[in-house]
Amino acid sequence: MVSATVSPARASLARKLVWPTIGTLAVLLWQFATVTANYKGNWTALFCTGQILKQPPALAPEHIYLFPGTAGFDGEYYHYIAHDPFFRHGFDRYVDAPRLRYRRILVPGLAFLLAAGQSGGIDRAYYIVCLFFTWLGIFWLSEYVAMIGRHRAFGLIFLILPAVVVTTDRMVADGALAAFAAGFALYCLRPTSPNWKMYVLLGAAALTRETGLVLACAFCLYELFRRRPKPAVFAALAIVPCLAWYAFVGLHTIPFDYGGYYAPLSSTFGALFHPASYPPSVRFRPVVQAADVLALLGMLLAIVLAFVALIRGKIRPVAIASALFALIAVIVQRPENWGEVYDFGRVFTPLLLFLLLDWLAAPDWRRWRAWIPALPLIVMLPRLGMPLIPQLEGILRIF
Repeated sequence: MVSATVSPARASLARKLVWPTIGTLAVLLWQFATVTANYKGNWTALFCTGQILKQPPALAPEHIYLFPGTAGFDGEYYHYIAHDPFFRHGFDRYVDAPRLRYRRILVPGLAFLLAAGQSGGIDRAYYIVCLFFTWLGIFWLSEYVAMIGRHRAFGLIFLILPAVVVTTDRMVADGALAAFAAGFALYCLRPTSPNWKMYVLLGAAALTRETGLVLACAFCLYELFRRRPKPAVFAALAIVPCLAWYAFVGLHTIPFDYGGYYAPLSSTFGALFHPASYPPSVRFRPVVQAADVLALLGMLLAIVLAFVALIRGKIRPVAIASALFALIAVIVQRPENWGEVYDFGRVFTPLLLFLLLDWLAAPDWRRWRAWIPALPLIVMLPRLGMPLIPQLEGILRIF
């Protein structure tokens, strides 16, 4: 009898793939369960489309699930963009801010390409693209933690990042940027960096949303600090496709005034001292409001930790990127973006992730003091999970 053996290369590959695959299957299982139990099997519910807004008539055959009495969430706009990425069918009329939303083309654009432009397959392709970035984010994070001597299973932390939770629940593009942030940290850690993968990543991150440009800026600043202009130039060239796409979008849309640039942290402290009010129908309102305040305090702590890490620590691309994200958080103060962790938490997920990496990389990472960089995310988790509780109750009733 001949005993079967597994080559070291295959065993190594299996170790790399197992945790990303387990994590992605867990996400898919959750989506299947909640769609089946709570939305009558209608997968378009994941786009979180609001009933009070108009939908493109061309999508009527999809029987889009509409959430009553709401304007929905950002995923509904990326859904429309995926069906009309090149402004051929007038779907941009149903997008709240076409110039802003269409710039974030990567996820809806990939869905369009994967479906070969066939409308009937675009929704399914969109789900696959989001799942792929979930897999990729876990993979990159697992590789990172393995390189610093931790178990690859820590890569599953990727699943509780705000951007990933919201993407799983509402099909936004931020989960892809979270994956690119994990990849950015990994490629900066590898001794062969920079390489062509890094430049592709920087370009793709910039096309995901505007904050993705932070990664390219951080890398450029780091290389210039090291007096290495060549990698900085390549990083700058990596965002040329993004700038070209911005120009294309500008030709097809009217100007958009983003607004909200007020005194530093004005809206943040406004939301902190004047928490959102909730109708009586909301269960445990005081608990929900307390969780809102706790999440905002976590964001403020993240900002402070990012600046402290840059000032006191070694100059690194990740530290520069964290400080740039923190600076954006201080300056960009649209009031509507600071009321819910589903907004500010997902936008600044790269900052939260980079802080987590500082915790994991600490030699004494199990001691309580080493957990300080992880605190911003930890205190956000209660509020982040509250919208999922009714879905879980529905799942438990059915299954």
